Amino acid sequence: MMRRTIVIVVAIALALAMAAGSQAATKKLVVPKGTVVNLAFDTAFNSKTASVGDKINLHVVENVVVKGVTVIARDTPVIGTISSVERRKRYGVNAKMRIVLNPVQSVFDKAIPVAARAKGDYVGARTGEAAGATIGGAAILGPLGLAGGYFVVGKNVNVKKGDLLSTAVTTKVKITYEEK
Repeated sequence: MMRRTIVIVVAIALALAMAAGSQAATKKLVVPKGTVVNLAFDTAFNSKTASVGDKINLHVVENVVVKGVTVIARDTPVIGTISSVERRKRYGVNAKMRIVLNPVQSVFDKAIPVAARAKGDYVGARTGEAAGATIGGAAILGPLGLAGGYFVVGKNVNVKKGDLLSTAVTTKVKITYEEK
């Protein structure tokens, strides 16, 4: 009887030790605002044919690592929506498009909000050409020469498959995860 009790006690102790050893430790991590997330476009599109509301597919180019922990995995899909399109115009005004990105899903199933890091210039080199044509035309031909800039047309926005978009996390995100 004593022997059976000792065996049961030892078995329970071993089971508790194994359970305690296999339990995962809870860790906390903060993904800082401004953390870079590089994306690539999965499809080509342009400002000539794009419409507000069109969905754009992208993917994460490389693992995003914070304090040695991969937070966002490479090839994670990201969806963007075209929120505004301005076609190219006369006088060298280039086309413009704005894309709103859905949050990126982390490896811990947490949504991480991102936005484009750099805003493009709205005035292109063609605008300068149009101004030069207008001023030059006015100097040579007088008021009739002011129309010279009208013939300088801005450029379309053309995005090719594989083009990169540098984005950044817009707000700090707290993540709790189990370390095994």
